[in-house]
Amino acid sequence: MCCHGLIVLIALIFGFAAAIYLIYQTYSYIRCGCGKYGPFVSSYGKIKEDILNEARAILKKSKKSLKITDLGCGSGALLLPLAKEFPNHQFIGLEWDIVPLTMGKIKAKMKGLKNITFVKDNYMKASHADMDLIMCYVLKVTGEPLGKKLAKEIKETAVVISEMFPLGHLEETKVINSSLAGIPEKIFVYKKAAVKTPKPAVKKTVSKTVKNKETKKKEPTKKVASKSKTSLKKQPAKKKTAPKKKA
Repeated sequence: MCCHGLIVLIALIFGFAAAIYLIYQTYSYIRCGCGKYGPFVSSYGKIKEDILNEARAILKKSKKSLKITDLGCGSGALLLPLAKEFPNHQFIGLEWDIVPLTMGKIKAKMKGLKNITFVKDNYMKASHADMDLIMCYVLKVTGEPLGKKLAKEIKETAVVISEMFPLGHLEETKVINSSLAGIPEKIFVYKKAAVKTPKPAVKKTVSKTVKNKETKKKEPTKKVASKSKTSLKKQPAKKKTAPKKKA
């Protein structure tokens, strides 16, 4: 009976936790505009490791301190391990939901990380102009406007890593084949698209000699009567005079 009662108690605890989580996710879904922003789902598995490896390769190459941000960072599943591994770089997590944001702050404090900051903000309104590396996990509905925003703001040297969802208006540099819980997924790597400057229009210049030739063409010519034609005209007849009579 004791063992049976313990199993029931554990089942009740798990059921209660699942109910709270379901209520929280529903509340978050309504608060974020019914799916405009992604709910709190922590990155995990192979796709998480592939993103971290891509970020590590970028951070290892840099000799200067870089600024890294995670848009919709949740509880810091991506930022916390990178901040611990690279103490010379600065990490900023943006999250609109206070629950995972608070969890991230607690984890960073427990690990003693001083190079990471969690900020409650809307990443569609915040500026990302000074960031060197941007990571994000956004829904399909947000990919187009976010890509447009980043294309205007980010530096030419900045790198953007998007988990699962493609972004518009940026230049795709790499696509990494990964998986999430055994399901094939992709990681998209971007940079700022090069601005195409329109070529100046070349004005066609016509030389003066060509213009003169064109003006000389088809000029109205005056008809000059030839001498032969004038000579053919009938002259007035001379009057005949009668002979004078002798006296």
